Amino acid sequence: MEEETKASAQNTLWIGLACGALAACVTLGGFFFVRERAADSRQEEQNRLLEQAQQEIETLRDENGRLMQELEEWESAQEVMADGKEDSQPEEDDLLRIPFAVDLEDWNYLLVNELHPLAQGYTPELENTRNGQKVDKRIKADLEAMLDAAKEDGMNLLICSSYRTYQKQDSLMDRAIERYRKRGMDYTEAFFQAKKQIALTGTSEHHTGLAVDIVGSNHQSLDSAQADTPEAKWLKEHAREYGFILRYPKEKEEQTMISFESWHFRYVGKQAAVFIEENGLCLEEFLELADKQQKQEEDPA
Repeated sequence: MEEETKASAQNTLWIGLACGALAACVTLGGFFFVRERAADSRQEEQNRLLEQAQQEIETLRDENGRLMQELEEWESAQEVMADGKEDSQPEEDDLLRIPFAVDLEDWNYLLVNELHPLAQGYTPELENTRNGQKVDKRIKADLEAMLDAAKEDGMNLLICSSYRTYQKQDSLMDRAIERYRKRGMDYTEAFFQAKKQIALTGTSEHHTGLAVDIVGSNHQSLDSAQADTPEAKWLKEHAREYGFILRYPKEKEEQTMISFESWHFRYVGKQAAVFIEENGLCLEEFLELADKQQKQEEDPA
């Protein structure tokens, strides 16, 4: 009986050990299964990230290729534009040139403006025109020929201002300043506003006797409407034929330092007048061109 009991206990022990071993195996198997699944999951995530990185690299390569192509196209376009600019640059011989000799010391090219005041002691030889205006005697014949030609074309021109003394110029400036002050400007504002329309004493072409203000007898006001009169239009078209230019044209205020005046004409000689008007120059630009051209001819290098 005792032996049976001992054998039964031993069997129970072995059964317990076997169950424990089986449980341990199951537990260990589960552990390794979980670890394997975790490893597989990490591998899948790594594969996914690697694939994503490869896709991003390919995208960046495509974008870089596109940018490089655009850069090459832009550089090519710039080269074409540069070549076009070089081709469009005028050769020296194609630049505007005065086709006749210009002696900058000649009396008819005398430059008088704010930067070039008249030399002290300058005294022109004056003669009276038929209506009693005083001008440099050297322009009288051409001036009166112009007036006669205009009359034949039905224009009744009137010289309203010609030679002026310094005292007369002072008086005109003072009156202009006073007009602007009556409009509420202080003296400084009024002075600079007047200076746009009236040259400072000593810088006016009227001191030379080479300039005249001409209007139509039916509209004698020196205003913006003067430019639309038949007389002003006739002068703009024909004055060059008699050696006169419109001295203060539109869009040349920066060079002349005087506002547009449709009535102010200056004698420069017939050749120069035709060249100046046909090429849209003002006197300052013409003289600068003549000076540059002479220097080039004296020193071609």
